[in-house]
Amino acid sequence: MGNAIELDRLTRSYGHRRGVVDLEVEVREGEVFGFLGPNGAGKTTTIRVLMGFIRPTSGRATIFGLDAWSDAPRLHRQVAWLGSDPGYLGELTAAELLRHLARLRGLAPSAWRALAERVDLDPGIPIRKLSRGNRNKVGLVAVFMGHEPLLVLDEPTSALDPLMQREFLRLVAEARAEGRTVFLSSHNLPEVERSCDRIGIIRDGRLVEITTVGALLSGHWRSVNLVLGTPPAPGYFDLPNVRVVASSGQDVHLMVRGDVNELLARIARLDVRDITITTPDVEDLFLRYYDARPGVPSTTADEGAAARAAR
Repeated sequence: MGNAIELDRLTRSYGHRRGVVDLEVEVREGEVFGFLGPNGAGKTTTIRVLMGFIRPTSGRATIFGLDAWSDAPRLHRQVAWLGSDPGYLGELTAAELLRHLARLRGLAPSAWRALAERVDLDPGIPIRKLSRGNRNKVGLVAVFMGHEPLLVLDEPTSALDPLMQREFLRLVAEARAEGRTVFLSSHNLPEVERSCDRIGIIRDGRLVEITTVGALLSGHWRSVNLVLGTPPAPGYFDLPNVRVVASSGQDVHLMVRGDVNELLARIARLDVRDITITTPDVEDLFLRYYDARPGVPSTTADEGAAARAAR
């Protein structure tokens, strides 16, 4: 299979304002690619170039081999897009809007109905009366009800509750199983961890790394908090990739990096009353790439995240 998306030294500037600079990305057909970065990093600018809404200052963006700018009308037939803050005609009900969008894309007028039930969307309410979370549901239904080979999603779950976020992950998995490609912009690390094959990390408009989720997390500390029936023996958690942050009798706080199997095997031999394992949130994760202070070890951000998780 070829590439669904290719960014070749893509640059978009806004005069004195920074956009994106020299992005080099290849997204394979059939994969879920996460585009990670905090707000203002350049995620939405990249997506707007991909969708042909703005023109690159230099470089090129292609989708299925077609130029994202000059071939935009042709490409839009192959792409389902959801913006970070979609705007709709407020006087229409959700059902009226979705029926209209289905007809525009050559779908059956009722193509939206089963998905609306899955995300618990009331289709009879006017768009203007919907909460932001329910407007996001309208967007998800609109994107996933079609059969376009590429889905481009910009912060799609920012206003969804945890139950609907899980449903979103199921929809993404189903799209991948159908051979569709998903380009997912997010600053939600657990969302990306559960849904993506590879991720690109963007910092201040520049791509700093492309990697798998497993490789990304293997270099970061996870926080493990234990409540034990009896205290562990001294040195029980002495492993090369484990640090004991605090141990006060039955309460133990650990940090683990990389392979967790040996640690889990030791934990399994204890009388465990409670356990919490916390992945560093995305803000802490990005400190590894953003902290430019000289002499700061790369693990500092992860240790700080683990300490905060323990509190």
